[in-house]
Amino acid sequence: MKMNKKNLWLAIVPILLFAILAVCIHANVITHFEGWAYSETVEHMSPVLTSAMKGITRIGDPITVILFCFIIFLVPKWRKTVAMPVSAAVILSAAVDVVLKRIFARSRPNILRLISEVGYSFPSGHAMINASFYVMLILMAFHYMKNFRKKLSFSLLCAGMAGLIGFSRVYLGVHYAGDVLGGWLFGFAIAVLVYTLWKNRKPLPQSGSADQ
Repeated sequence: MKMNKKNLWLAIVPILLFAILAVCIHANVITHFEGWAYSETVEHMSPVLTSAMKGITRIGDPITVILFCFIIFLVPKWRKTVAMPVSAAVILSAAVDVVLKRIFARSRPNILRLISEVGYSFPSGHAMINASFYVMLILMAFHYMKNFRKKLSFSLLCAGMAGLIGFSRVYLGVHYAGDVLGGWLFGFAIAVLVYTLWKNRKPLPQSGSADQ
């Protein structure tokens, strides 16, 4: 199976950046940045915004993402072409997150926590799983959708959701900004890798077939 070199690099570069980020976190190089990021995030904290952030973070809960994958499976023509690779990326991200958390064993922020969370902090599982999920949806949209406006609108919505979910984790005090960035990087890499492997393993229908 021949891998597309461009796609391969799109997976390798984020992992290299993740490794650099991990070293910086271990060496306490980005401590001030993370403190600044948290301060900026909660500068306009309010009961209304807090409720909104709690709702957004629930949308990014692993069980919610799995439910989204199940819903995609309910559409017969999407089961093999969309649901399977998307679900594979989500499952792989969840598994990799558990392993990485145990390797780095970073404690969660010792600040005001607006929700209860347990376990290690780096990388953010919410950020990683949702990055994989939404990046996979974007890749599928660019493959299947023929209408550029629909493709762009859907992609912006997906990117926005992944961004908001990561933002909510910092706002709620359960992750450092570095945790979220690390999750985004690795989640992106997993999505690109899974998409590339799946595309090479079994040819997908021609672009535009799902937008007719």
